[in-house]
Amino acid sequence: MRRLAASDGQSVLAVVFVVVAFAGLVAASVPAYLGFQDRRAEKAAQSHLLAAAWTAEAYGQAHGSYVGMDAVDLLKIDPRVPRTLAVVSAERGSYCLADSVSGSSWSIAGPYRGDATFMANGSCS
Repeated sequence: MRRLAASDGQSVLAVVFVVVAFAGLVAASVPAYLGFQDRRAEKAAQSHLLAAAWTAEAYGQAHGSYVGMDAVDLLKIDPRVPRTLAVVSAERGSYCLADSVSGSSWSIAGPYRGDATFMANGSCS
């Protein structure tokens, strides 16, 4: 009892300091983690679109144009095409593919000739 009565609050101050330091570390690391998750979703969507662009090119070669191409046709050619992929437009000489990963939409316009230009939207514009 004497030790408790003689306590000058140093242990309470030490606990408060540790809690504040931990909160500061969490506050600094959460934005970095969220940025990492966004970059990971972006790279996943872009890799999906790149693989689908090659599949769309195979469709165009087989059919002479991209007219009538849809996601089901792409899945028939390559079953690894993600089910989240959408064919936004398919015309005689061009197409637009879009994918959404973790709420982030990306698109790519074709024909694809090896130089991918990804757009941060779902409409190729």
